[in-house]
Amino acid sequence: MLKPLFSGTGNLIRFILRRDRLRLSAWICGIVVFTVGLLPILENLFGDAQSLAGMAEMMGNPAMVAMVGPTYGDSMGALYAGFMLVLLGVLIGVMNIFLVTRHTRQDEEFGRQEMIRSLPVGRLSGLYATLVVVKVVNILIALGIGFGMAAFGIENVDLTGSLLLGAAMGACGLVFAGATAVFCQLCSSNRTASALSLVFLMASYMLRAMGDVGAEALSLISPLGLLSRTQAYVENDWRPVFVLLGAFIVLAVLALVLNRIRDLGQGMVPARGGKRRGGLLLTSPLGLALRLTKTALIGWGAALILFGVMYGSVLNEIPGFISGSPMLQAAFAAQGGASPTDQFVALLMVLMSVLTTVPIIGYMLRVHGEEKQGFTEKVLAGSVSRSGLFGSYFGIAFAASVVFQFFLAFSLWGAAAMMMDAPPVLGSTLQSAFNYLPAIWVFLGLTALLIGVLPNQTGIAYGYLGLSFFLVYIGAMVDLAGWEWVLKLSPYGHVPRIPVEDQNFALLIVLTGIAAALTVSGFAGYRRRDLKSN
Repeated sequence: MLKPLFSGTGNLIRFILRRDRLRLSAWICGIVVFTVGLLPILENLFGDAQSLAGMAEMMGNPAMVAMVGPTYGDSMGALYAGFMLVLLGVLIGVMNIFLVTRHTRQDEEFGRQEMIRSLPVGRLSGLYATLVVVKVVNILIALGIGFGMAAFGIENVDLTGSLLLGAAMGACGLVFAGATAVFCQLCSSNRTASALSLVFLMASYMLRAMGDVGAEALSLISPLGLLSRTQAYVENDWRPVFVLLGAFIVLAVLALVLNRIRDLGQGMVPARGGKRRGGLLLTSPLGLALRLTKTALIGWGAALILFGVMYGSVLNEIPGFISGSPMLQAAFAAQGGASPTDQFVALLMVLMSVLTTVPIIGYMLRVHGEEKQGFTEKVLAGSVSRSGLFGSYFGIAFAASVVFQFFLAFSLWGAAAMMMDAPPVLGSTLQSAFNYLPAIWVFLGLTALLIGVLPNQTGIAYGYLGLSFFLVYIGAMVDLAGWEWVLKLSPYGHVPRIPVEDQNFALLIVLTGIAAALTVSGFAGYRRRDLKSN
């Protein structure tokens, strides 16, 4: 009885693989190479027992636990799992969210699913084929990580623990794929489904962070929290993997059931009806851009405030933790005389500034998204210039970068002030946050340039941001003596880390100049090129 609902699934699977062969290959190879390739680097940096013990002490800090998750031992394998699992879980979660929305809700929004449904395929074939492809991709990633890490033959990094590490990542990714599939059935637009899926990912991270620091029950209801509970290379507990796989099955079945009963192009939750006439705000391109980005602006602003409060509330634990470790005292004494709290603020600020850049790029890419859907040509048919429309989205992204950095710094300082007798200085915290604005503007300018000159290659902006995050993450966590030049490949690597380092306005002016040049080139390219739509 259900067989006709899935007819043609095999052809659709081959179609998705053919259509996304380069994209899927890049995701699989990128995640596997990143995960496996980092292992020998860390092994060279922390190969001796003393270094491993010092790293284990550092990872036990409440602020570090909140940031990257708990560590269950001081072996190379245990430290690597504690250091990387949560980060990789977030990365693979983002991959699954993008893949599922691309082949389900986005295809419906662009009218592709309607064309496919006109062929002899079942009602559930499209969603089921997407879930099968996503499952295969996660399995390949899991196997690549498992066998790749074990191939190095590093002590305490055995095949069993490596396969568990890969399986845990794959299972965690499938949970986010299943949740995204459900959101795609509930929502009537790709934008809303993607936003809810990313909110679910961020909520999972914050639940894990709060649970790892205090109430462990919160970690057990978060996919990222269960990821850490596998205790790879220590206890090798497979039960969290089975729980994650069970959650994926439940979510996938729910998504299929909802997909069967809803109308094509519609969501289970009806879209809110708009007014018959637009307000005065919609009479200008800036007002239109604000209306379209309003929800994302509020959501990201609230998320950054929550992150600031969460990390600011654990800063009071740092001085006491370091005072009990002579090794950590020596490490922090070498950081230019700044207090341990200030040094952790500097560490958090660079990582959080990279996070702030994600929505900034997204706001700028909205102008390209509207163009692909054919909406831009309708707007430009009126008395609206290309520069005015392009500049509206750019202006929103530019203003959001300043406001978001302020939210991040002020919320972190405010939470610390309530918990500590001697919190970080507000002025220094704000300066540390605002110092990263030129680096954020470089990415904003790069995105503008790609939209104006290479509209089909806008993914480069997110790819470069991912590389930058990798560089600053590794640079913040380990001592790259002799390899500092690697950090300079990212704009964030040129920013002085206040108050650990001295201010350098010349570098910030150079970064701002680069951002301005990229932006001007983007504006010029957008005015001259032809509009495109899919």
